[in-house]
Amino acid sequence: MPKLLSVDVTRRILLSFAVILYPAHGTSADVERGPRIVLIGFSGALSGVSEELGKSLANAAEMALAEVNRLHPRVAGQRIAFRLLRYDDRSDPATAIEGARQMLQAGVVAVIGTANSTTSAAVARIYSDAGVALISPAASATALTEQGYTSFFRLISHDGHAGKYLGQHVVQGMKLRRLAVIDNGSMYGIGVAASFFDQVRASGVTVVVRERISYASDLAQLVRRLRLRGAEALFFGGYAAQAAHLAQTMRQEGGGMRLLMASSGVVGASFLIAARSAADGTVAIESGVPTAAMAGWRRFEDDYHQRFGLHIHGLTPFAYDAAQVAVAAVRQADSLDARRIVEVLRRISFRGLTGMIAFDARGNPRNPQLSIFEVRDQRWVPLRSIDVLRGGAARSAGP
Repeated sequence: MPKLLSVDVTRRILLSFAVILYPAHGTSADVERGPRIVLIGFSGALSGVSEELGKSLANAAEMALAEVNRLHPRVAGQRIAFRLLRYDDRSDPATAIEGARQMLQAGVVAVIGTANSTTSAAVARIYSDAGVALISPAASATALTEQGYTSFFRLISHDGHAGKYLGQHVVQGMKLRRLAVIDNGSMYGIGVAASFFDQVRASGVTVVVRERISYASDLAQLVRRLRLRGAEALFFGGYAAQAAHLAQTMRQEGGGMRLLMASSGVVGASFLIAARSAADGTVAIESGVPTAAMAGWRRFEDDYHQRFGLHIHGLTPFAYDAAQVAVAAVRQADSLDARRIVEVLRRISFRGLTGMIAFDARGNPRNPQLSIFEVRDQRWVPLRSIDVLRGGAARSAGP
């Protein structure tokens, strides 16, 4: 059964509307009423296997709105205050669809999410038909922006880029020649694994195994089989939570086999905490530049840790920027009309934590960048950054 909005969330919505309709007792006509509450939705997994990622994204969006509210924003001359309406879609398409309907009924002016490609594919048309922006910090499947959804935007590069450039690094930089390619059966996992597979095969690499796993798969047996087939590294198209278990298994059973990842949000503290020393040697490619190159990163990191703890994922800053760019579009439109906000997003140019944010005609980032990292001594070390528009021109991002 789809998960309904919690009692607490429902109460918040009702209180929000109460603020709008009923000013506090004793106010006079010449005293400005309290701010109008403007709802921005968040849809992602707030429970289950991907709970930490979903909560980290929602927390970052919450931070962004809190910062904006401290500036007492106005739209069309009226004071407003933004509120994040969280919905737990459990990474399930049917639940995400129910959440989209509830978000629209509640009157959101934009939505941050969803947290993966499968659920984004399930709801993108619903929001597009309603004219409400869906701004994803995490959905990387290439096909999402090829379906003609007029209100879907994402802040990260797509899987075709990630698989291609990681494949080039593995062949040219790491000099690996025997690989295994595994995916988890998700829309994201299948797509990014296919992109990586095509790149390395075209480069003359031998792929000793190409298959799919589930949460019920025997990882130890899989890794032992790959080791016997001479795999030097295993590319995994799957989620960060799964990757931590895989890394631990590879440390025990893999005989030095390396773990390769792409576009999963694995580059962050959460993976290091979960995988511990087994994280060492993992190589991953993610959207954006290394955090050290992000203006304002130290302040963001300190504020996040103070409010929410240590679990920052590689995609967390993109959720912060997704909320920031949604607010910027509201303010530039000077309107709470969702369709006008979408129109502004199509032409917006906004400098956020992760860099300059602008979208092409399909909703992809206009200037996609990627960075390759390796875990050394349980720290993510940036190796190189890639400018996709410059034909994959790379620059050193090392320490």
